[in-house]
Amino acid sequence: MVQTPRRKRFVQCSVLAIALLASLSGHALDMEAGAAIHFARHNADLPMITRLVKQAGLTSWRTSLVWAAIEREKGHYALPARYARVLEQAREAQARGQRPLLLLGYGNPLYEKGGLVTTEEARQGFAHYAHWVATQMKGVVRYYEIWNEWDVGFGSTTQPRSIGSVRDYAALVRAAAAAIHQVDPDAIVIAGGATNEDSHWFEAFARTDALSAINGVSIHPYNYGKPSWGHTPDAAMAWVDQVERMMAKASGHPVDMYVTEIGWPTSTRGYSEDAVAEYLTRFMELAKASKQVRGVWWYDLIDDGSDPDNREHRFGLFRQNGEPKPAALRMAEFNR
Repeated sequence: MVQTPRRKRFVQCSVLAIALLASLSGHALDMEAGAAIHFARHNADLPMITRLVKQAGLTSWRTSLVWAAIEREKGHYALPARYARVLEQAREAQARGQRPLLLLGYGNPLYEKGGLVTTEEARQGFAHYAHWVATQMKGVVRYYEIWNEWDVGFGSTTQPRSIGSVRDYAALVRAAAAAIHQVDPDAIVIAGGATNEDSHWFEAFARTDALSAINGVSIHPYNYGKPSWGHTPDAAMAWVDQVERMMAKASGHPVDMYVTEIGWPTSTRGYSEDAVAEYLTRFMELAKASKQVRGVWWYDLIDDGSDPDNREHRFGLFRQNGEPKPAALRMAEFNR
């Protein structure tokens, strides 16, 4: 068909409009939907995990590679059998088009006692470990997260827990991110991972220069057990949005947000399975509609134990035998 100048202009404008819409909505189309998985546990059922990830339609998963288990002698790195399976699972996931997220942590007594990383020697040791992991995982792992819930002392081996300073965490993030990007410039390195609606911690983190070293900010907007509106998906997303605005103001540009843990327990004194399914649907819809959320990783894929009264045993999308809870079915529906 011969096109008139007017038709050509119409077609060109239509193409530009479609491209603009795609760019504006790309964040929603590209949002990862994942879950936490404990591959390194002795009783991890790998075939079942693979089946459940597929059943839920997940595009990603999140697991950890613990520094002290990999470097048991200074300068010598190796993956013990229970962590070697993480590399194997990551390769299989990548072949299926999934994009794994690796959590890097925690302290190593070869460099510093107490479980945290606060000295220059320990920071450099952590950076070398991160460099080694990135070398093994290049082309397989897309996302790296530096530490988990530093704001509440996660990783500390002291009693009571020690909580490291924001300044020490920022220094660790800069060193680790630089080491990872040296190996894999395309890797997406995220950090933050704070919880308990700790806005003051994020405000202090924003004042450091760590944001310039990373590709996004991770956050854990748990609010289960709070009264009234405070425990809802809407309240959780409101905090994510608040932190993003804080980060954007500090950096001078919008900041990509990654919800690397979120969930509500179905324990005896927790929430009904149907209620959690509704909460999952609502939170995922809010995240997808957000301008800056790039991924949500549900905590977690499978219940961690068999005690119905233990909150920590009842966060899974699936029961321990692989039977789906209503939330798993909602996740699969969301990901279609």
